[in-house]
Amino acid sequence: MVVAVAMLAVEATTSSFFTIYFAVSAAIVAVLTLLGIPVAFQIIAFGLLGVGTLVLTRPALLRIAGSDTPAVPSGVDAMRGRIGVVTTAIGELEAGQVKLGGETWSARSYFEHEPIALGTRIEVVEIKGVTALVIAAPDDRTELPKET
Repeated sequence: MVVAVAMLAVEATTSSFFTIYFAVSAAIVAVLTLLGIPVAFQIIAFGLLGVGTLVLTRPALLRIAGSDTPAVPSGVDAMRGRIGVVTTAIGELEAGQVKLGGETWSARSYFEHEPIALGTRIEVVEIKGVTALVIAAPDDRTELPKET
């Protein structure tokens, strides 16, 4: 029972759905001990119950809990793919500045030997430290032509 309670305490502090199986197995083996079942059978029962229920039910529990859904990117991961504009020209091996969603970022060309001119539309490829690595983005062609 001590093992079962300890494993339940571990499970309560995590959301892994892992130790709960062995906690329940330990509780069942504690009942088997009270019934006078031999130790060898108790050890086999603990292993089979813990691993068997883990393999059979954990994938379904993780699906129900939503653990298999992709996380929404945040922080620097959310910066990838963002579109901005160059506010200080980016030289071949020199940093410049870009405006991304109202913020000014230090930026370098993702392809080191390709300068990006002032006013060029850019796309963020990666963030290294506090510097955005960018490429020239294609023109925005989502706007409808204006009627004349």
